[in-house]
Amino acid sequence: MHERGTTRMATRPVPEEPAAAIPPVTADREASEALLDQVQQRVEKLRDERFAGGDPVVSPRPVRRVAEALREGAIAALAAERLGALLQLDGALLTPAEDLARDELAAAYRALATWDLRSAAMSLARAASFARFADNQQRIALGWALYRLVEELLRLVPGQAREKALPSVRLVEELLPTLDQLPEAERAFYAREAERLGQAWKQATTDDQAWCVWALFRARVALLRNEGAETTLAWLLRLAQRAGITSGHADDGLLTLLQRAQAVFALLLDPPEEQAAELHKLAAEAWPRDLYRAITAALTEAWGEDAIAATHRFALALYVPESSPAEESPDA
Repeated sequence: MHERGTTRMATRPVPEEPAAAIPPVTADREASEALLDQVQQRVEKLRDERFAGGDPVVSPRPVRRVAEALREGAIAALAAERLGALLQLDGALLTPAEDLARDELAAAYRALATWDLRSAAMSLARAASFARFADNQQRIALGWALYRLVEELLRLVPGQAREKALPSVRLVEELLPTLDQLPEAERAFYAREAERLGQAWKQATTDDQAWCVWALFRARVALLRNEGAETTLAWLLRLAQRAGITSGHADDGLLTLLQRAQAVFALLLDPPEEQAAELHKLAAEAWPRDLYRAITAALTEAWGEDAIAATHRFALALYVPESSPAEESPDA
């Protein structure tokens, strides 16, 4: 208790002093450009040597002062990294771009798992320009074989292609035993993956529902990879016809979307003028994504399972060491 007669004084909070502003870190443009110019000169010289058939090893040039030695070391390391060349430093041969090779390999395999062939090819090519370690070089070789597998999975129509099985499955199976720098578990995993994808495609050559799953997968990739509205609509119309959802048994909304898609191709036949006006009106409202969603919903209801999830059987799973046996391709 306070003693009688004493008065409590109100205290005003003292504002905290603002923290001192941290000056921005800015690069020295002139010094940076000078360094990069020296790196480019070294790179061009090394490229000339490589063009002449050599495999040049980059090493710092001898200098007199410590400051110059540090700069020369940086120039040599940057030049070696840009070219994917070996770097001789302190009596050892180093491969300073190997981490870049691993990054590009990871990007390539992720692209294959999501059917992005263009990105996969670019990443594999970049990885090949950097890789020096045998295991990375062998994973590049495997990556190209898997690229062929995914490409055939997309290009060859089950039941209509001349091939009765995917030729690339055998390619992968014959390549894997030669990749002696890869763990046995990794090789066995991709052998199973190639067999699984090959069997999924082969089943679609004789089974109507399996073919419809493949066609939905093909339309999905066309939509994801921007192959063009007409390409996507064509796959969706073929799917709808094979699945038997082009008749009056389908709901009115789906039938309307199908009519709009059909109008796109009817216009290519140069219809009479009195029909062309109505076809143009329908075709102008033909949206591939709307038809894709409607067909997916109809198939999900008809099959009693998620139609999109069913298409995952045509996705390459990725090996994950000492973890789960597969890294599923992400939903696109």
